Amino acid sequence: MFDHKAKLLSRIYWQYKNAPKLVQWLLILPDIAQARLEAQIEKIRHMLHIDTAEGEQLNICGRIAGFRSRPVGRFYPSCEIAEVDDHLFRKMIKAKICKNNGIATIDDVKAAADYILDVDATILDGQDMTMRLVWQEDRVSVAVQQLVADYDLIPRPQGVGMKKHRIVKYKPFGFGPHNANFNRAPFWYGDGIQPMKYYGKISLRWEANTLVGQVSVNVLPVNDLDVTLIITDKMGKTTRRYVVTDANGGFTEKGINNPKNITAKTLLVTLHCQTLELTGSIAL
Repeated sequence: MFDHKAKLLSRIYWQYKNAPKLVQWLLILPDIAQARLEAQIEKIRHMLHIDTAEGEQLNICGRIAGFRSRPVGRFYPSCEIAEVDDHLFRKMIKAKICKNNGIATIDDVKAAADYILDVDATILDGQDMTMRLVWQEDRVSVAVQQLVADYDLIPRPQGVGMKKHRIVKYKPFGFGPHNANFNRAPFWYGDGIQPMKYYGKISLRWEANTLVGQVSVNVLPVNDLDVTLIITDKMGKTTRRYVVTDANGGFTEKGINNPKNITAKTLLVTLHCQTLELTGSIAL
């Protein structure tokens, strides 16, 4: 903010600097300008500042950048479908600004990544119409990494693919303490989103005219899951039924007449807010 008072005091002749009445009279207009113009202009400037705006003020910034409303999605850690919070929305607005004004060169993509993620990123050109983001800091949250990986957050040239980003926090070569050598150091992921494998299935069996099912997943809870049953009878007619798993992931369904094939489907949300679909079937 421009300081009119300091500017005026710097321009008073030396012989008048000790004249308090003159100085007071000269400061009348600068004080008015400082209070009624500069202070209000500064409020307006901060009101639409992306890094400090919150709530509805941030929504206004989003509309200026091109968002009609806040995006809706399932993001870590709540993993519930809802509007994005202020932190994620700031990243999206910055990405929108970069896409609207960038030319998508390597230098431009790096500048956009540094601005959006607030890290010193490196852009690797694969020389095969692909590029990859690499950084060495763990300030980027899991939710923002999800935006980078799944929602094309970083601008890129048209027709160029973006490979999964990598976080390098360990030196891959040399023999350090605790056997932290090339074979043991987590070279690519560091403290970012660790790769996790999910193994699950739906087992079905037919016992005494009753369908008995069991949902099993290695690291996720299986209680209170909605399971869709697609039942095909011997005449080729298809019907649907819906059941809910118990505390152990089991479920039963009675009253199924003349089934030929039964398929069960359910949808789970992983620890990183991704969806995992399981399917099981039985032929009778």
